[in-house]
Amino acid sequence: MAISPDVLASTLTDLLPGYSETFTKWHPLLDAIVTGGNLSKKKLEGPSREFTVVTGGPGQVTHIQTGNEVINGGRKQLAVRGNEVAPRLIYAFDVPRKDMAEANGKQDLAKLIKTYPERALHDFYEMLSQQLAVGDGANGVGGFVTLNGNAQYSPDGVARDGILEPIAGTSGKLVNGLSSAGTPGWQNQFATTTGFSVDGVRKMREVYFKCQREGRVADGTVDMMFGDEVSFLNYMDSLQEHVRTGQIESTDGKNYGRQSIKFVDSDFYLEDSIDLTKLNPGTSADGCIYMLNSSSFEAFTLGQNASMEGKGFFDQGAPMRIPDLDAYRYELILYFGLHTVQRRANGIVTGTALS
Repeated sequence: MAISPDVLASTLTDLLPGYSETFTKWHPLLDAIVTGGNLSKKKLEGPSREFTVVTGGPGQVTHIQTGNEVINGGRKQLAVRGNEVAPRLIYAFDVPRKDMAEANGKQDLAKLIKTYPERALHDFYEMLSQQLAVGDGANGVGGFVTLNGNAQYSPDGVARDGILEPIAGTSGKLVNGLSSAGTPGWQNQFATTTGFSVDGVRKMREVYFKCQREGRVADGTVDMMFGDEVSFLNYMDSLQEHVRTGQIESTDGKNYGRQSIKFVDSDFYLEDSIDLTKLNPGTSADGCIYMLNSSSFEAFTLGQNASMEGKGFFDQGAPMRIPDLDAYRYELILYFGLHTVQRRANGIVTGTALS
């Protein structure tokens, strides 16, 4: 009996939650930032969102010496407004009717699922994970946010700078509509190693503790770190053998190939999406480690199915017959925005792949 387009669409719907969860276990950065963590999931009515960035306290102190002093009052500016835009991304794939007509029984259905919807989910997630990590803008996902401050993304046709700069705040750079150099408290922490064996661990500690100090107005601390493979292995090699053993772990007891190790109080993950060959020219091309405070990030969705997209899963369009072709088109839809409200609570260390 042939497989109908609606049956395949229904199967895709059932497949989404479980497959999404399994896939993101291979990419801890995508898992932490998009599908989990302490993110605020919200559904908005417009394509953009404004948010408050606290730059200072709201009042002033008066030193009373004689009792005749006038108490300083009034309201100081204590916050500015940043903004983020949610891009609408559609991954479309076509399934020939011939393949559906020739499918007969559960075994053929399983093959059809593996060939089309399962592969589509895997491909879309790979693209998003790479964009978030390195921001190379490939494969049509250049509207999705990137952590790489050497790169830009364009959710609404206007270029925006990535979240974490590997150098001091640059004049002219706008992160979420705010000047990177001119907005108090809107600079991330950063450092560059001379070579990992020389000062790699020290630079990691410097940025880590700066994030803790400067981000103290944010809830929580640095709780997630992500590095490319060479940087991760350099850190492992810097540890004594007895410290290293047993600290690499799978987060849920299953072997997903997901490697993590402790750095101070944070989990440090190997993230395959941080591909050194795809990082923009600059210091981050020599390796990088992201240090993130998950509580400082917020996400929002404008998708019709907020319960799905709010979890980082995809919404999907109804199967459509393609005019003049003997095939049906399926769509995976993501209408998702992401930003931090405390850049200074997050950091980047570069040059970590250098020996």
